[in-house]
Amino acid sequence: MLSRRREPGESNAIATIRDVVEIVAIIAAGVWAFYVFAYENRIKPSFAAPDVNATASMQKLSVRNGLIAVRLHIQLQNVGTVQARFLASALNVYGQRVVAQKPSRRAGVVGLDYDHIDFARADSPVAVYTWAYVTGQGDPTSHHESTLDPGSTIENDRIFYVPQGRFDLLTLGIDAPYTKYQDVMPASLVFENDGGVKVKIEVTPRMQQFNIKTVTSLDIR
Repeated sequence: MLSRRREPGESNAIATIRDVVEIVAIIAAGVWAFYVFAYENRIKPSFAAPDVNATASMQKLSVRNGLIAVRLHIQLQNVGTVQARFLASALNVYGQRVVAQKPSRRAGVVGLDYDHIDFARADSPVAVYTWAYVTGQGDPTSHHESTLDPGSTIENDRIFYVPQGRFDLLTLGIDAPYTKYQDVMPASLVFENDGGVKVKIEVTPRMQQFNIKTVTSLDIR
């Protein structure tokens, strides 16, 4: 038991109880400190899944030799608590013509999702710009590496060109699966019917299938 000076008139039982209470308080404080600083700040966040937020913008720059120059700015931010390790990345910009049409009256149950333009329609998309690669996480022979620490951001700027007068609308889609684990998860790139590139992977619970069809859009008329 603790060796301490006993107050005058204090019995051995009272002194022992006080010592026990102090020991329990010290142990409780240590357990609380471990919970807050070790579990809450280190152990618990390590079990979370990575969380990446993507934003992008497109800007019409100039017209030269019958081509429209477009600036594409992309930002990926890890808003999670663990590192995000990308297996591959495919950015596709699609061009479409927009034509007028007569609005049609609709009736019945809409459902859970509805997106419709009454006075115009866009034709089938055509890939006009693609930037895609597989990282060493998806294929060990690749020299591309793409990891994103918690709170960190990756930003890229690209300029591409489209024929003037051929397209009215540009849209950007991103396909970029990622994981927090360090082992290799096979990934490859394949062409789609619209000319764009898609990341081909085996989807498992150990990875996040990040696929956004329309991140941003631009009217280039």
